[in-house]
Amino acid sequence: MPLRLTVTLPRVLLLVTALLIVKVTGVVMLGYVNYFPPNFQSDFLHGRESYFFTRYQWAFYPHIVSGPVSLFLGLVLLSDRFRVRFPHWHRWLGRVQTICVLGVMLPSGLVMAFDAAAGPYATVGFVMLTALTATSTVLGWRAAVQRRFLVHRRWMLRSYVLLCSAVVLRIIGGIGTVLEVQALSFDLLATWASWVVPLIVLELYGLRTRRTQS
Repeated sequence: MPLRLTVTLPRVLLLVTALLIVKVTGVVMLGYVNYFPPNFQSDFLHGRESYFFTRYQWAFYPHIVSGPVSLFLGLVLLSDRFRVRFPHWHRWLGRVQTICVLGVMLPSGLVMAFDAAAGPYATVGFVMLTALTATSTVLGWRAAVQRRFLVHRRWMLRSYVLLCSAVVLRIIGGIGTVLEVQALSFDLLATWASWVVPLIVLELYGLRTRRTQS
């Protein structure tokens, strides 16, 4: 019985996490009605009117399109069942994901980072997030080309966890709204915590798993 519980619990946690990612991303996408045309009274665009129609808009729109695509594709690509049953589609969707992340999402996010609402320290956090996500994605792609599939899965899992920082940031922001926290320091903390904490949890879990297997 304990063994069965040990096997089942991670699957349940993965399912709950996937559903949470889908739900949060879906709610964010429903808010896109405030972006076409831009509503500067909406939460995210509030206070951005002075610079929105400069380079920011050319990064903003590609980013909000490529973001959900990369999150939904990532869920499919991380599925072992999908990979085993449809290896051809896994490879092709993996290429689409790589192009989407490296060619659209990360460059546009980098441009937006320099106008982070939480200030220059938040910008540093977003720049580091971009660099780590790009590195993980490139190394994951390279490992796949070299047919080192275990290494490939590890790097792409890191990449996806970092991509999910947008989801975690929304969740933290929602908690802040419920608690009526409006301090700029909270937004800055959320910016860093949204990717640092999940990455640490992933690495600790991976280390524990490798020790158990050895």
